[in-house]
Amino acid sequence: MQKWIGKRPTMGQKSLKTKYEKLLLQAQNTLLTSNEKILKVIEAECDKKSGRELDGVFALTTESVLFISKRENMTYKYSQISDIDVRTDGKDKNEWQLTLKIGRSKRTFDDIKKNDDSQEFIEILEHMIANQSQDILTTVTHDFDYFLHAERLEDLRTREVKITSFLLKRDDMGFTKNGERLLREKHKNAELIVEGFYQDKQKKGNFIVVDNNVLLYQYDNKERKAEQINKWSYTFFTNAVIDHFAIKTVINNDEGKLVLNSSGKAFANILSKVNIPFKFKKRKWHQKILGFRSGKWWKKSIASLVYLLTLLIIIAIAFGEEPKESDSIKPATEVSNSEEEKVEKEKRLAEEKRLAEEKEKQEEARKQEEKRLAEEQRKKEEEARLAEEKRIAEEQRKKEEEARFAEEKRIAEEEQQQTNVYFKNCTDARAAGAAPVHRGEPGYAKHLDRDGDGIGCDS
Repeated sequence: MQKWIGKRPTMGQKSLKTKYEKLLLQAQNTLLTSNEKILKVIEAECDKKSGRELDGVFALTTESVLFISKRENMTYKYSQISDIDVRTDGKDKNEWQLTLKIGRSKRTFDDIKKNDDSQEFIEILEHMIANQSQDILTTVTHDFDYFLHAERLEDLRTREVKITSFLLKRDDMGFTKNGERLLREKHKNAELIVEGFYQDKQKKGNFIVVDNNVLLYQYDNKERKAEQINKWSYTFFTNAVIDHFAIKTVINNDEGKLVLNSSGKAFANILSKVNIPFKFKKRKWHQKILGFRSGKWWKKSIASLVYLLTLLIIIAIAFGEEPKESDSIKPATEVSNSEEEKVEKEKRLAEEKRLAEEKEKQEEARKQEEKRLAEEQRKKEEEARLAEEKRIAEEQRKKEEEARFAEEKRIAEEEQQQTNVYFKNCTDARAAGAAPVHRGEPGYAKHLDRDGDGIGCDS
């Protein structure tokens, strides 16, 4: 799994590996090409247009962007991605939402935790979209056995290799580790690399390397550089006096002293192996006691107080008054009662929480039921209203139809009547007692109404 999370993963990367290990191993065999390298992986969620949410792993490789999940895998070449949009997730301010613009479409990923891993992921993605041909070194691809010291950084810059910000931060393991890694690269076969210094008139150096010779280095952690300032052959330590303290070791000779912060016995074994004679400093019995070895009064005083206090505590425990049976039982009972009360309280709180959750669920169900009933009632009222409007409209239509039929019938009857009565002239109309004859009345005709005022035989 080192291929996916690197040699020095964060806690988040370790958690991701544990959660998705099987999925990543399967993807390694099916999705990756033989030359494809993983640059960074983070956990994310993909929101699909269908409404489905896919939990999985968002991965950047040297060739493409991958989203790997149990249900579905997605692959996008960097050349397909025209732009990205990164913003705070609306659901959680501690998470990112990342949108890839692929042609005219978009693909959104969210639930990306805001941390150094996701920040590095975004930095790599932006770089690969802009310049895929340029190499990039990340916390996944870097070998943390080798320190990014000044010379290595200069070499990477010369070769135009981009280094992520998080890698520079992650690669800084502190003064000791950084110095050891740098010197281990310079001296691959060194038998010993340890912090220490050499002192004649003044202190010099801060690292000692044993590699066929004994080398003294001055390491500058800020500049990430180490400079060799002295070199001795093993014979330099002939007849030296080795003085072991609790942690450090001092090797004295006529010219000065070499102080090792640790691994003094290992240094003595190396001298023995190459047949260099030396002596161990002999001390009186009391000078072998921790705190009395250096002979400094303030160390002796502190050590004496610590030993005296320890002795008094041992005496108090050994000769102190034994508690009465009732006293010894009482605390146990109190502890037992306290434990029972604690358990009861936890049960009560758990029950209250369960009841509150059930009540909340019931209230939610009740609201949903009321909403459903209200919606059904609204639909019924709407259907009734529409049916009533339809019925009234139908009745109105029928009435209008009947009135129309009645009016047509009346007009037809009047026309029939007019057709049946006929006056040749006004003399006949007056003789029949019908003059004057109004339009619409039986016998009316235009030849009787010469002035056209609708009244015939009116003069």
